[in-house]
Amino acid sequence: MYKLGTHMDNLKETGLGTIIKIVSAVAGIIAGFLICRLILLPFNVPDNTMNPNLKRGDTIIFLKHAAPKQGDIVLIESPVEPDRVLIKRVLAAEGATVEIRDKALFINNDRFEMPWKTTSTDTRVFPMNFTYRDNLPAVKINRNEYFVLSDNLDTGFDSRALGVIRDDQIIGRMIYRY
Repeated sequence: MYKLGTHMDNLKETGLGTIIKIVSAVAGIIAGFLICRLILLPFNVPDNTMNPNLKRGDTIIFLKHAAPKQGDIVLIESPVEPDRVLIKRVLAAEGATVEIRDKALFINNDRFEMPWKTTSTDTRVFPMNFTYRDNLPAVKINRNEYFVLSDNLDTGFDSRALGVIRDDQIIGRMIYRY
């Protein structure tokens, strides 16, 4: 009669069990590395445009190829500087209309108060013919587009200057900060 336990003992004695454990460990390490490179992206915050929520030097993890929603922090390819990425927050998506009037934000013609912390210490209000920082004409967000803002509303380089961001420019959305 054949006993499975005896067969496993023979494998251990021949060293095959050790080889299987080593191969399994190496395969696990390789799989973990591939998952991290293909799905997760660690990134260090390079500036203070997302202050007060993210500070220069913070490390954040982005989930690649994840559709963002309003309020998500995303990593995007810069539409004006090749090989540069930007960290921004999604303010509005497909179907919404965004407008800024004297620093007041409106989405679909309703005043919008951001539920996340923001910074704005500059009390000046600039006219539209100078900058869109404080006054922005209505912008309709089309399919596969997003309007993004910095949390530091005075110094951020975002959709007020860049225009809307296409879906294919979004690298991933933030899932963890440490």
